[in-house]
Amino acid sequence: MKISKEKLIIIITVFIDVLGIGIIIPILPFYVENFGVSPFGVTLLFATFSLFSFFSASFLGSLSDKIGRRPVLLISILSTALGWFIFAGAKNVFSLFLGRIVDGLVAGNFPIAQGYLVDISKNEKERATNLGIIGAIFGVGLVVGPILGGILSEFSFSLPFYFSGILATLNFFGAYFFLPETNKKMDKTKKISKNPLSPILNSFQDKKLRTRYLVWFLFGLAVSFHQSIMALFLDAQFGFGSSAVSYVLTVMGVIILLNQGVLLNKFWLRFFSESFLELWPFLSFAIGYILMDMKNVVFSLWAGFIGFFSINFAGNYH
Repeated sequence: MKISKEKLIIIITVFIDVLGIGIIIPILPFYVENFGVSPFGVTLLFATFSLFSFFSASFLGSLSDKIGRRPVLLISILSTALGWFIFAGAKNVFSLFLGRIVDGLVAGNFPIAQGYLVDISKNEKERATNLGIIGAIFGVGLVVGPILGGILSEFSFSLPFYFSGILATLNFFGAYFFLPETNKKMDKTKKISKNPLSPILNSFQDKKLRTRYLVWFLFGLAVSFHQSIMALFLDAQFGFGSSAVSYVLTVMGVIILLNQGVLLNKFWLRFFSESFLELWPFLSFAIGYILMDMKNVVFSLWAGFIGFFSINFAGNYH
């Protein structure tokens, strides 16, 4: 299957974004130890990026409808590179938070990339395929990211973040020279709401989907807990260093890729009803996380993998 240069650049953009996530989760706690950051400070660094991306994502998506995908995506990629370089070269705690703020402040890569893929789709089938590629790339990024982070951290804890910044910079130049504008329906007069809560409030007007939005919120909350404390937990409970944590997360990335790339159509949707898949895997997820707190390292990790396996499917399908 031939992939156009536009689609390839978008795939690379999403991949680098997810790669950064895969690198930061296992390495960040060990990197910021040099700055005297407490475990609570580590979780605040994760929350800082999420907070600023929450305020910017819907605004940037609407802005791309108004002025085009290309300029907004370029700014977003550039802010990602700058944020990583500030974080990697930090000399104090303020610089660490500044790096995460700069990255989150214009964190529109993912929604804009989705809009880009919709723009270049010729029909509904291609649109579904293109959006499915995003899910697959997410899995690949979460496999490769922790591996790279673990290897690079053996030389220096700051090196993985410099590496992410360099990749984002190269991505910016690739997009600048080769990515055309695809939004043919730009509305220059469109009014953009600056209230980040507007999309949420509008979504909750739909009574049929309201409970599903709530479930999705709780699912996202649990996953964000996992991302922010996983490395701290494995280090405190089992003495795992950055490399060991990276390999654990790599296995989880493989599980995501297996679920999305193979089992979704060939197993889950074939043998289970939609109502079953909307409910019971969440219970398996909960049990898996509870069992991860057991003192036995083998039992804890395998329980966690099983729980993550089930919920990853449920969350993406739901």
